[in-house]
Amino acid sequence: MAYLFLDDSKHHRFGFSLAAFVICDVDPKEDVASIFRDQGYDPDKFEYKSSAKMAGHTQLQALRGALKLFIRSRCMIAVCVVDGDKRLGPAALKLLSSALSHPRLEGQAHQVFFDEGLFKSVKSGAELASEDPKLGCCEFHFEQDSQVHLGIQLADLVAHTCSMMLLETLGHITKKVVLDVPGDDLYDGQEVELGFEMWTDIRYAFLARNKQNPKDDLDLAFVEVFPWGLFIDGSVCEQVSEAAMQRFGENYLGCIH
Repeated sequence: MAYLFLDDSKHHRFGFSLAAFVICDVDPKEDVASIFRDQGYDPDKFEYKSSAKMAGHTQLQALRGALKLFIRSRCMIAVCVVDGDKRLGPAALKLLSSALSHPRLEGQAHQVFFDEGLFKSVKSGAELASEDPKLGCCEFHFEQDSQVHLGIQLADLVAHTCSMMLLETLGHITKKVVLDVPGDDLYDGQEVELGFEMWTDIRYAFLARNKQNPKDDLDLAFVEVFPWGLFIDGSVCEQVSEAAMQRFGENYLGCIH
């Protein structure tokens, strides 16, 4: 059994919204609550929101870093991209249908939690899910409170991170950051693109499979994320579709030094 949590990040101005599943072997509530407490936050009162201002808030930045570490080491992720936001819920179900054919998820029962506002109602979400027999192995929980189900807060972080990566691929973000990786003589203190930093944080978490027919040794270092960890809705324009496939369709897992 896996526990899957979905949240979204909307970018109407740039022609897309993105939703992300965080996939855990067990309910991460206690682990995430422990991370909050370790960073000085009360999980019963505080909710992590990626939209919160991070600049100058070292405590909040530390919490974000700890949550990213948890995702990288303990979770898998999958994303879908749509135009606007009305298609987010249905697209997420299509993503889930594809993800369930991955060996890590296939042939098991799962618990699936959606943040609020992704469907018109609990009933409409349940009716749409029931139309796909592949989703019969899932117990769905629509319109859930992210302060109750802390896994949704992990999905919020992933959705925001992946949205920033896609915005950079589209050319809308050119920000650079200085890496803080003590002990790494090559990268510590080096200025890199924001998207590169975000990618290094989560690249191992994408739901993916080894390439069936790698062309050469370099190709062996790539894994295929599409279709298990990526769904691109037909509503998005060609530019966004191509950028999403370029950014997320496959993933490099080789050495970056």
